[in-house]
Amino acid sequence: MKKALRILAVALLAIVAFGVLAYGVAWGIAKSRYEKRWVAHQADFPIPFPLTEAELATLRAESIAAGASTDDPLAGMDLNAVALARAIDRGERLVKSRVGCSGCHGADFGGRVLVDVLPVGRWAAPNITTGKGSVSLTYTASDWDHAVRHGLRQGGRTSSMPAVEFTNLSDRELSDIVAYIRSMPPVDREVPKMRYGPVFAFVFASAPDYVVAYHVDHQKAHEREPPEATPTADFGEHLVQVCRGCHGPGLSGGKIQGDPNMPIVANLTPDETGLKAWSEADFIRAIREGRRPDGSTISDYMPWKAYGQMSDDELKAIYAYLRTVPPKPKGNR
Repeated sequence: MKKALRILAVALLAIVAFGVLAYGVAWGIAKSRYEKRWVAHQADFPIPFPLTEAELATLRAESIAAGASTDDPLAGMDLNAVALARAIDRGERLVKSRVGCSGCHGADFGGRVLVDVLPVGRWAAPNITTGKGSVSLTYTASDWDHAVRHGLRQGGRTSSMPAVEFTNLSDRELSDIVAYIRSMPPVDREVPKMRYGPVFAFVFASAPDYVVAYHVDHQKAHEREPPEATPTADFGEHLVQVCRGCHGPGLSGGKIQGDPNMPIVANLTPDETGLKAWSEADFIRAIREGRRPDGSTISDYMPWKAYGQMSDDELKAIYAYLRTVPPKPKGNR
C-alpha cells in the first residue's frame, strides 16, 4: 500500500513538474510573440481635418443669405471651431454605428477589465480619454494610426486591439473618431495591465493567429478620404471590414475558436447556408430589428443595434458587396 502511494505521489509530482515546465515554456513563447516590436509606417493627418472647399462655399452662401457682407462673408467666423464641431459629429456617428469603441473601452472610454480569471489571465482595454491613467495623452496622429489600424502600442509592441477590423479606415475617418473621443469628459482611471494566465499563455503560444498584429500589413498606406457614401459594392467593401473579425476573412462564419461563450457566427456569403435567399429588404430589416426573415431573433453578440444606426445607403452598400463575395459553406470563415 505504501509503495503504491509513493508511486502515485511521484507520478503526481512528475505531472505537476511537467505542467509547470510546459506553462513556463508557453509563457515565454507567448510573451515573445505578444511583446514583439513591429515597424509600421508613419502616418500623418490633421485632427480635425480642415473644412473642404465645398464646405467653405456652402458656409459663404449661408452667411450671405443671413445678411453677411459679400466681400468677406466668413469674416469673424472661427473656421477651426466649425471644422472641429463637424469632425466631432462625424466621429460620434462612426463610433456609435460602426466602430464600437465602447464595447471594450467602456461607455465613458475610461477603460475596463474584460477578463480577470486566474487560470485564464487578465485582458483589459485601456483608458483612452484625456484623464489621468490614459494611454493616449501623448498620442500623435501616427500613434493613433498604429493603435487603431495596426494594433500596436507606442514603441511598436503588439496590443489586443482588433485592428484587422479597422485597418481600412481612411485618415479622415480616424481623425474624426479621435476628435470625438478627445471631446468626451476626461476619466481618471488606471486600468491594470494584461496578465498571462495558463490559458492565455497556451493560446498565444500555440496559435499566433490570435495576435492581430500578425495579420496587418504595417507598411500599406491608408486612403486619405473614405469612398463616396453611395449604395454601391465599392463603398460596401469599405464598410464590411468591421464584420471580418467575427465572420472571418471569407465572411462565411462558423465557430470562433478560443471563446466557448460565443455562439456560432452566421454565414454572410450568398451560399445556401448563408444569405443566398435574403433580399435587400430582408437584410436591412435584420440589421434594424434584430430578426431574420424567418422571424428568429439575432443574438445580441451581433451588435445589430449599433449597426442598425447606419443609413439606408450604408446598409444597401453592405448588402451589395455581400452579393459579390464568393459563396462558401458555413464554417469556413
